[in-house]
Amino acid sequence: MIDTYNFTNMQVLAYQRAKDDNKYNGDSYITLETDKYFVCAIADGLGSGELAKESADAAIFSIKKTHDQSVERMLEEANQSLNGKRGVVMTVFKINYETMELSFSGVGNIDLILYDENGDIIRPVTYSGYLSGKPQKYRVERLFIEKPISFLMYSDGFKVNAKTKDIFKRLKSPEHAVHYIKERLVENKDDVTYVIGKMI
Repeated sequence: MIDTYNFTNMQVLAYQRAKDDNKYNGDSYITLETDKYFVCAIADGLGSGELAKESADAAIFSIKKTHDQSVERMLEEANQSLNGKRGVVMTVFKINYETMELSFSGVGNIDLILYDENGDIIRPVTYSGYLSGKPQKYRVERLFIEKPISFLMYSDGFKVNAKTKDIFKRLKSPEHAVHYIKERLVENKDDVTYVIGKMI
């Protein structure tokens, strides 16, 4: 299913598909905007099925409650929401429209790719591990955006490789890019979530 979000400063599309067409997708995501900032996050519950979805939904719900906070604080609230649950890998980033600073942090294998108008690609680095309610340290990358960017964030059900590298050229059109990836998702061995956006 493809969802479209037409924000004031961002055009965003997202796609999700469950492993083996199961009832439950163990991934969850959020994308939101205020007049001051934009936030996007994906959580992938460990394993698959209903319990994975429960964990991912809990982590994303915590982002909904704390999106006005720092990236570190959002991740910590997500971590605390997972006590007694299966756990998640998770990535979140935030763009401050006033300073044009992007803050990013990821625990586990949810990847983010940034693509600017010059065709330059930036891939912030996540670090290994997962959120499960245990104490965590969060490494945050910060960079300043000089020109409008496009982004792709995705769970491990989708892989960027030689066969899909043309996606970078298509990120300038989120609508084209979301369908381009969907057509190339042949295998269905894992839950898939990807979110594509462009500053407008």
